Amino acid sequence: MESKIIEIIKRNLSRIQGITNYERNVLDKIINCRREPVPHLFTHCDSCGIIHQVYKSCKNRLCPVCNGSSTVKWIAKREAELLPTRYFLLTYTIPSSLRYVFLLNKKLCYDLLFKSMNQTLTNGIKTGLRDFHGKAGFYAILHTWDQRVNHHPHLHIVIPAGCLSEDKTQWIPSHPAFLLPVRKLSIDFRNKLLFYLRKEQRKGTLKKPKEVNDIEVLLENLKNIPWVVNSQPPGKHKSMPEHIVRYLSRYVNKTAVKDERITKIENGKVYLSYYDRKRKKAKTEILSEELFLKRLLLHILPKGFKKVRFFGFMANRCRATMLALCRMLLGVSLYTQEELNDCLNDTAFLFWKYFRIDILLCPDCNKGHIYYLKGNLRGG
Repeated sequence: MESKIIEIIKRNLSRIQGITNYERNVLDKIINCRREPVPHLFTHCDSCGIIHQVYKSCKNRLCPVCNGSSTVKWIAKREAELLPTRYFLLTYTIPSSLRYVFLLNKKLCYDLLFKSMNQTLTNGIKTGLRDFHGKAGFYAILHTWDQRVNHHPHLHIVIPAGCLSEDKTQWIPSHPAFLLPVRKLSIDFRNKLLFYLRKEQRKGTLKKPKEVNDIEVLLENLKNIPWVVNSQPPGKHKSMPEHIVRYLSRYVNKTAVKDERITKIENGKVYLSYYDRKRKKAKTEILSEELFLKRLLLHILPKGFKKVRFFGFMANRCRATMLALCRMLLGVSLYTQEELNDCLNDTAFLFWKYFRIDILLCPDCNKGHIYYLKGNLRGG
């Protein structure tokens, strides 16, 4: 059965005006996902002997049928990097009046969002008062949608409840339920992002959306309203580091909405289920297929854009070494730190570990297991 979302894209792609060549190319790839005339690989069941054809996936983040293996591998890597301490989950959100500016200047504004967050959080921990100050390490994930698939850019940050001392000889824990003052973080974040936006506006690199009369006035007005930085303290159950990683994994390699949330498609209307967090109840929004597709287009990121970024002692260039040092300072022996890296790339093992799904089980006989064939349908 074909994906409901792909069916909507097929029927409405030609109707959408103002779509860029890159966005059209993305949607074309999704429509043709696993549909090339010649199979990429073949698999063979060791019980019933049936040969299955395997087609290439488009691997686009907006595709509703791709990236399951990428998701479980990302979870496994992040869990392998967890330190034996508690973790905070921070959320940096921009005001709604800035969303049109971000939408027209996606790459520039999303980059500035990461940059401003990094500087405020890194400096906040580096210059922290009392006994908690030093070198931070964290990673951030860009999330661009809300429950109704509207444009709502914000960053989720996963950060351990502690930092390295400046001389890297000591692990300094934070308060168990308090990392940094969120009010100060939000003020610093607001000032930093507005500074960079004004700088780009003066350079002429910040495009003005038609919905905004004057960018300078908009930026000036944003100085006088509170911005939202949320800090979720460590806790039990859903607030444990492993649960945080698995919760955030749905934003890394998956689309803004799943087929399961479309309860039905009728007379050109899409019935989209969502959860209203303010009223704490499930609701359904009825959209035209064209409007639904337009909302999906809001979340196509610029080509090659990195939506997950690592900072401080978790930066890519030094992460493995610095995490080993942090574990040693936290009392974990070097022997215990040895990881079975082969397991992190074993997709079948990871699907069973996280979802209890046997992806190698033959779909025809439900008894045997499938194996990839090499060469021209010759086993080995």
